[in-house]
Amino acid sequence: MWEQEGRDDILEWVDTIQFGDQCVHDIWVSPVSHDDVEQCPWLRKLPNQDKYICRIHDVKPEHCRNYPLSWQHAKETGCPGFDD
Repeated sequence: MWEQEGRDDILEWVDTIQFGDQCVHDIWVSPVSHDDVEQCPWLRKLPNQDKYICRIHDVKPEHCRNYPLSWQHAKETGCPGFDD
């Protein structure tokens, strides 16, 4: 999808790992350090508000659309959209 949309800005954060004739994609890997990042690079806090937006909402992957799976999952992963 991102290739078809020409979203190289997103693709640079994806690491493709080849396993024989199959490959998997690890998302949100720093294009500079090649380490997994702690937070989604597309999540931005709105100025002067306690609200966050996704900068790639229209093309975000399914696993992001389903995040968090539960309140517990949000708490364990530090989701900024959920408070104690």
